Amino acid sequence: RVYLEGGAMVIADGGVVCIDEFDKMREQDRVAIHEAMEQQTISIAKAGIKAQLPARCAVIAAANPVKGRYDSSVSFHDNVDLSEPILSRFDCVCVVKDEMDPIADERLAEFVVRSHKRSHPEAVADDEVQQQEDLRDAGKYIDQALLRKYIMYARTFVRPVLRDVDVGKITQVYTELRRESQSGGVSVAVRHIESIIRMAEASARMHLRDQVRQDDVDLAISVMLRSVINSQKYAVKRSMEIKFSKYLVSGQDANQLIEFQLRRLFGQAAELNALRRATLPVAVLLEDFESRAKEVAVDDLSQFYKSDSFLGDGVARIGFRRTRNASGAEVLVRASDLQTYNNAVAAETAA
Repeated sequence: RVYLEGGAMVIADGGVVCIDEFDKMREQDRVAIHEAMEQQTISIAKAGIKAQLPARCAVIAAANPVKGRYDSSVSFHDNVDLSEPILSRFDCVCVVKDEMDPIADERLAEFVVRSHKRSHPEAVADDEVQQQEDLRDAGKYIDQALLRKYIMYARTFVRPVLRDVDVGKITQVYTELRRESQSGGVSVAVRHIESIIRMAEASARMHLRDQVRQDDVDLAISVMLRSVINSQKYAVKRSMEIKFSKYLVSGQDANQLIEFQLRRLFGQAAELNALRRATLPVAVLLEDFESRAKEVAVDDLSQFYKSDSFLGDGVARIGFRRTRNASGAEVLVRASDLQTYNNAVAAETAA
């Protein structure tokens, strides 16, 4: 007796399939997945059975670099053992690197410790601290059951239409990106125009809109550009970031963008402190930070200095403070290091 048994992509029809160790797939499986990702079907012709099974699902795949660690000095294609036809079928490619970032590392460590304390069966919660955290987190997070219903409603009933958008902008971005991406990163093909349209429709669907707006298109273009730029080797990546900066800012939260730049500066300053074996806490010159903000087309930082991204919320965000170094120049330090830094500066000045 012969019968068909659906694989992961067939079972996930209408949903999402997650594939780990994507680079270690067998060659025959790689060939089979081409049709599934291109036409959303899987053709079977075995043991006298001919069938075409639906595989209308989104694919989220993870792969490891061939040398065990991602090398930014070479292109994405040289880092991952995947063919161009398969890579071109993904709407976007995200390069995830384990980089030293003292701010992110501290947040992660605090989160892990807090999670273990809360989940321990014999843990006794501090009612006052717990109450403060609940009040602080109120309104910031969506209940999981409500979020699931929201996603199901959006996928079932919302069908946004692409209308009254700047088609010339999409054409211009595609033309420039195709010309610049010939340096060895992810190749740009006509499929990427379809990817921009799909991501713009997805953005409109998340907001329960029946029509795709220009800000949805701008967000899709920004995601696509980030995907291609991050796949380039470091020398090309930096030049492309500057060239396409006007598109990258669109659709992003300015505070989030500026905070990311500040975190990068703190990471660089931490590496410099480690090389110099400095005892002072990490500090970043205010002038350098404002110069970096201007590079990403953000000139007014007044709202950022008042936001939780800068001041912190006491839980997930550490926060930063402005002070002065021994030379009198304004610097930025982490809120937790402010007192230590000021004491060290005062001692240095007195000496």
